[in-house]
Amino acid sequence: MATPEQTSALGHGIVLVRGGAAASARWVRRGLVAVRVVPLEGWTGVYLAEDRALSAAPYDVGLEILAARRVPTRHRPAIGLFVIDGCAVVTVQARGWRLEQRWIVWEPGSGVRRTPDLPALPAGLIIDVARARSRTSTAAITEHFADTQGQPLDVLVGLVRLLGLPGEELLLGGADESHERIDPNPRSIAAFDALVAEEAAHRSETER
Repeated sequence: MATPEQTSALGHGIVLVRGGAAASARWVRRGLVAVRVVPLEGWTGVYLAEDRALSAAPYDVGLEILAARRVPTRHRPAIGLFVIDGCAVVTVQARGWRLEQRWIVWEPGSGVRRTPDLPALPAGLIIDVARARSRTSTAAITEHFADTQGQPLDVLVGLVRLLGLPGEELLLGGADESHERIDPNPRSIAAFDALVAEEAAHRSETER
C-alpha cells in the first residue's frame, strides 16, 4: 500500500474519462487549471500539471477544481480519485444525458462522511462505471470504505486495485513531464472570473 512518504508536490488526484487523449485535450483546455493527459487501457487519465488554477482565489485550488469539473457526455463515465483536505474523495459521473456527479468522502478515523450538499455515491454505481462486476462486489466495496483505519491515499489505491482500474502510478507519483501538458484557454478563465464577480456583486446587492 501507499506510504506517507509517497507524496507529490501537486497532491494526489486523477480523473479517468472515456475517449481518446486528443479528444480529452480539447475538453480540458476549456477548464481552469493546467493538466496532463495520458492514454490508459480503456481510459484517459487527467491529472494536474500545476497545483494552482489560473482562476481568482478562492477558486484556484487545483485539486478542488479538477474534482468538481463536469465531464461532457461523450467522455463519460468518469471516475475521480483525490486526496483533498486530508480525506479520500471519489467522484463518479455516469454515462447519459443527465449529468449528476456523485461523491464519497472518506476521513481517517471516521470513515465515510455525510455530505448533504454532495449526492452520495453508491458502491454498486462505482462497480458498474468501472465495469468491474466480474472482479468485485458491492459488499467488498462497502467493506473497503467501512474501514476507518489507514491513510486517504491507501483507500484510493485499494479501491483502484479492487476495481482493476488503471492509473495507480499517476495517482501515486504525480506529475510526469513525459505526458502531454494542456494549458487552459485564457478566455475560459476570464469568463469564469467574470461570472464569479457578477454573482458576488449580485449577492452584495441583495444583502443590503
